[in-house]
Amino acid sequence: MSETQEPPTVTPQSLVSEDRVRAALTKDKGADAEILSFEVKDFTKKGDNYACVVTSAVVRYRQGDKEGEVTYVVKCNPCRNVAASHDFSAYLFNKEGNFYDEIVPLINAELEGIGQEPLRMPNCYETHYGTTEEVIVLGDLRPGGFKMFDRKKGMDVAHTNLTLRELARLHAASTLVQAKMTEPVEEKYPFLKKDFVCVYENENPDKQDEDLEQMMGTIFYGSMKTGMAMAQKINGYEKVVDWLKKHARQTTDLLKKCLKSTSDFDVVCHGDCWNNNILFKYDESGKPVDVRLLDLQICRKASLATDLNYLLYSSLEGQVRKNNLEAFMKTYYESFSQVLSNAGKKTPFTLDELKKEYHNQNLFGLLMCLMVVPLVVSEGNDIMDFENMTGDKEEDMKVYHQKILDQLDNNQLLRPRLLATFDEMVEYGVIS
Repeated sequence: MSETQEPPTVTPQSLVSEDRVRAALTKDKGADAEILSFEVKDFTKKGDNYACVVTSAVVRYRQGDKEGEVTYVVKCNPCRNVAASHDFSAYLFNKEGNFYDEIVPLINAELEGIGQEPLRMPNCYETHYGTTEEVIVLGDLRPGGFKMFDRKKGMDVAHTNLTLRELARLHAASTLVQAKMTEPVEEKYPFLKKDFVCVYENENPDKQDEDLEQMMGTIFYGSMKTGMAMAQKINGYEKVVDWLKKHARQTTDLLKKCLKSTSDFDVVCHGDCWNNNILFKYDESGKPVDVRLLDLQICRKASLATDLNYLLYSSLEGQVRKNNLEAFMKTYYESFSQVLSNAGKKTPFTLDELKKEYHNQNLFGLLMCLMVVPLVVSEGNDIMDFENMTGDKEEDMKVYHQKILDQLDNNQLLRPRLLATFDEMVEYGVIS
């Protein structure tokens, strides 16, 4: 049965209210900053955003005898007319908002205490919760020269190294936070336990939790079927076809296995670190010189290798990933170790142990590749037009799956990315 509701009476942009803008301005500029006017200006295009709508608020203000203007980036509930999406949006906004409100201050205190810069992320000035009314107001990084990398292109070595260094700082600093706590960080902040394959915290989940987990399981199942369809088209990939066919209905269990505690490697993870969620700054020659991590909507407590696999298998072409893997692991390890060294701590694992853990989590990289890469290389809404979802889960997933299948023949970027991943997974023994 369709879950379609009446069209929403509000738009995402209408959620950018004066009260929320004022709250952001006060936190940013101080209590004496007075709003003169503000205007909501869209700057993203259709297909850029999946789980939310990103817009901006241009604010004119007076402070003392001076006037000024500042722009904030605002993430809004997409206000879609499908009931199931309301629970999913609430889940994502709760995780990201709580990450900014609760985790970032703890991590930045540790980094600043050892003489390091705070996390390279946008400042968060306001979070608002409420079903279909969620809003997060962030600092605008564009005036500082930060911009998105073309997500359809695989990241090169320079872009990847910048990202790995910052991921390592996030991960390492989170271990310093944990070391000062008397309980596991995910117990104090339960949103870190939730994930897209385990969204509830107790043995008696309610129907909304079960529906969300079922929806994500359906999406991953469709991703496995897509990979199987690709492998079936090419001679020599029979082993891949057999493995995907055997495990297609087990994706939720496989993901839960990947996300189980791994002791020395457990950290606070970004959770969704692919090139659509990263901004870079460039010098005059076009070389990337700085990075900002965005979109902490799937942050979690898990093995650091889940973030590494997610990044390398979602955002790099196979040749770049494989030819530079040793160097990438070293870049990450050195950055991680530097944070701990500055704090007078010893890194709890060696470089070789890091490499082993990375390969232990290659299954996670495979599963994320199958789900994310079709989105990475697509044009706009070639994969899924979220605005036209019917609310009928089976029908929406059928449309989603067919669009991905169409990509196999129509998008020349998809095939080499998937095949490179299949080749590595066979070599590493993940697919056997």
